[in-house]
Amino acid sequence: MLFVDVRGFTALAEKLSPAEIADRLNKFYALASGAVFSRDGTVDKLVGDQVMAFFGAPIHHDDHARRAVETAIEIVRGVMAEEEGLQVGGGVATGEAFVGNVGGGGVVDYTVLGDTVNVAARLQGAAAAGEILLTEETYAQVAEQFQDAGKRELELKGKSAVVAARVIKARSE
Repeated sequence: MLFVDVRGFTALAEKLSPAEIADRLNKFYALASGAVFSRDGTVDKLVGDQVMAFFGAPIHHDDHARRAVETAIEIVRGVMAEEEGLQVGGGVATGEAFVGNVGGGGVVDYTVLGDTVNVAARLQGAAAAGEILLTEETYAQVAEQFQDAGKRELELKGKSAVVAARVIKARSE
């Protein structure tokens, strides 16, 4: 699971016209969608100033965690380098999830559900601009690439136990 979100979006929206906001978001969505699709991921939702994507279904790859992390880095670096004034952060979690259609009353959504999804969303919320927070399970699959990743212990909303997270600084140099 991958979540990437624009930081300070409400304050930015105060300063720009609705058309300018839509333009900025469309560029963010295009960059994020392209990064997800290039690694066989699925864009689940574009919600406000956030992108939710997943890897491993419907196309299975054994390296889905690596694909998600590389995608998050590409999005964060790309947005911060190309979109003046936009700061973004992300969260990635690996684990089991329900993947399929949910809904009723004539509305159906192909989505993912489960604790892994919730953890990824909460990690994204805890990430600072330019950071991507990973669960230990995700980090174990990419540790060789990111040996200098810091570690944080986080109390995430709705979680009964502290969650260990690894920190990748994806700021554009």
